[in-house]
Amino acid sequence: MSLQLYSHSKGDLEKAVEIILKKATEFTLPAKAEQQPEDLIPQIEAAKFLHVSIPTIIDWRKNKNLPYYNFSGRYYYSKKELLEYGRNRRK
Repeated sequence: MSLQLYSHSKGDLEKAVEIILKKATEFTLPAKAEQQPEDLIPQIEAAKFLHVSIPTIIDWRKNKNLPYYNFSGRYYYSKKELLEYGRNRRK
């Protein structure tokens, strides 16, 4: 195991800190792909919205192409897409 030691002047360290602070203040987080859009509702609310049971929602999601979004193992549904799905099922 080798050990390397570096020696920097006070000015070098101050400049490094200035650069880091400048980059930190200019840094913006990228938009997360997992951010939940505002019109999404959880599974329980989706079942109430469509006046069906939770097992029915699960069945439609698994077997009948009900559009859904999965965020960290939780299922969410768009109200707009639920209405569209309901209209298409009646035809």
